[in-house]
Amino acid sequence: MLSPQPKGRKRVTVQRANRRVAAKIVRQVRAACVERDGHCRLFFGDHLHGDTQVGEGLDYCGVRSEWAHLGEKRRFKTRGMPPEERHTVQDSLMLCDLHHDLYDGRTLNITALSDRGANGPLEFRRL
Repeated sequence: MLSPQPKGRKRVTVQRANRRVAAKIVRQVRAACVERDGHCRLFFGDHLHGDTQVGEGLDYCGVRSEWAHLGEKRRFKTRGMPPEERHTVQDSLMLCDLHHDLYDGRTLNITALSDRGANGPLEFRRL
């Protein structure tokens, strides 16, 4: 006769635990980006951020601040990855809603000028 096997954890329980871990990582990374970038990486308060190069037509900011992922770490490219690989300070930055919409619409190009990614100097160019 077979001995009874314990049931595994419910799928719902596992998913909730995974979401809690991911949410903690997101909060930490986003807070670090806000501390580094302020409202918008292009503009820190009323002054241009010291390590940015800005192209034509990017001389004002939107109202809301939003979190953006750079290049190969854009969210649609990282589905299914562990949250600690998916969300990093090096691969994300804060942008105002105007610049975030331009970036999502592929009319704003953001290029990291060093291997430090968003922690280093960036170039912003309007296409």
